[in-house]
Amino acid sequence: PESSESETRRSRGGMAALRIAFNSSRWAPEGEDDGAEFQYLLSCVQEDEAEQVRRFRFFEDKQRALVSRLLQRKCAETCLGLRWDEILIKRTKGKKPFVASGVSERPEGAPNFNYNVSHEGDYVVLASEPVCLVGVDVAAPGQSRKGGSPFDLDRVLKSFGSAFTRDELRNIECFGDPAAQDGAFRRNWSCKEAFTKARGDGVGFDLKRCEFTIEEAGEGLLPYTHTAEVSVDGDLLPGWSFLLQPLGDHWVTVARGPCSDVVDAHGEFTKTLSRRNLDPCGWRREAGAPRSGFEVVGVRDLLPADKLEGYDEIVEEDPFG
Repeated sequence: PESSESETRRSRGGMAALRIAFNSSRWAPEGEDDGAEFQYLLSCVQEDEAEQVRRFRFFEDKQRALVSRLLQRKCAETCLGLRWDEILIKRTKGKKPFVASGVSERPEGAPNFNYNVSHEGDYVVLASEPVCLVGVDVAAPGQSRKGGSPFDLDRVLKSFGSAFTRDELRNIECFGDPAAQDGAFRRNWSCKEAFTKARGDGVGFDLKRCEFTIEEAGEGLLPYTHTAEVSVDGDLLPGWSFLLQPLGDHWVTVARGPCSDVVDAHGEFTKTLSRRNLDPCGWRREAGAPRSGFEVVGVRDLLPADKLEGYDEIVEEDPFG
């Protein structure tokens, strides 16, 4: 019955904080984007999403884009109890994705359900939250240099220096050796990206306006190894929290903050947020809630139950099995 299904959906609030990662370097579908496996998975997403995937020129980009869309749909199924044919994904003007369907039946424990995705290098990652705005960014090694040459801070400053404050640059420089500076640079860059993606700013936000103080975390937060605070235009934003986790040689940052900071020009995403009036203490409590680290999943983990049989008929051996 419909009422029973709605009741089940409303009980899913505790499942709304996901941390999922997919290692695309381990997935080599036969025939690449022309092969049966890739085409089958492409048929599992919205047609407009499939068309967006096809527009990419290189297979690696098509691969990451498809996995990103599968992750988003699996997230909506897991967190909201929606069937895949019910899931409608839209984007704000600032390109923040959100689930536009099933708003009236959101779980009671997830009044502001939202999520974010990122892909770079080997990984595609997704983070979701029940109450806070959430943004995620993955920074791959070598993103700041070409040809695999060693990290060179002076060269990096020519391309990225305008995005960092003087204190941030000093902190990166003080790590000394190039490898450590590379890690410090990517942690800082990932924080900036996760922050603006959580808010939904898009490319119009001047990244130099946000300054991050990043510190090593205690063992109690593992697998997160660093935390961060952010100031914008010199003012500390106490309602925001940042957790950083290494994934192989990549860095992933999850940003969480108050829904009052959302940037949503058309207001469609904001209408899906039903609990926007927490006081500052409430937002700090929600942003500081403990979270599990990222779980690395395989292709089958991204599919709904009714698509698994068709997938297994095509793929003889699961590389993630």
